[in-house]
Amino acid sequence: MAGRFCKTLIPDIARYDPNEYDSWPPDDPAVFGPLVTRELAGQIEEARDRGNRIEKATGEKSPLGDGVPWKGVQDAAGTCEVGSVSGTAERPEVTIRYKYADAPEMGWTDILVLSRSAQGWRVDNIRYGERDGDLRSILAETIAGETP
Repeated sequence: MAGRFCKTLIPDIARYDPNEYDSWPPDDPAVFGPLVTRELAGQIEEARDRGNRIEKATGEKSPLGDGVPWKGVQDAAGTCEVGSVSGTAERPEVTIRYKYADAPEMGWTDILVLSRSAQGWRVDNIRYGERDGDLRSILAETIAGETP
C-alpha cells in the first residue's frame, strides 16, 4: 500500500504536472479513493467542500487551497521510498522517505498510518515528520473554519 501511495499520489513520482491543463489531480476521489479509508475519504471531501465555500466567501485561499497535503513538505519529491514498519498489527505505521531529485542527500520523512478494511490495507492518516501535525488535523481545522 505504501508503494502504491507513492506511485499514485506523489506528483513527481506519478508523473503528474499540477500546472498542466487537464492533468489528473491527486485530489480527485477517483484517484485517492482506492488508497484511503472510507472515513478519511469522507473527511477529505467535507474539508474540500468547506474550503471551497471559505474561498468563495472570503476570496482568500483556504487551508486546502493548494490541494490535499499528501506529504509534510509541499516541495516536489524526486523519490518516495518505503521504509520501516512500526505501530501495531491493527494500525501499522509505515515510514515514507522523500528525497529531492537535485539533492538526493536531502529530504524528509512522513509516516502513513494504515488501517485494514474489507478492501485491504488503506491509509487512514499521514503524520508529518518535518512539521507538527497530521492530515486529519488539517482537514478538521478546515471543516471547523468559519465563513463570514
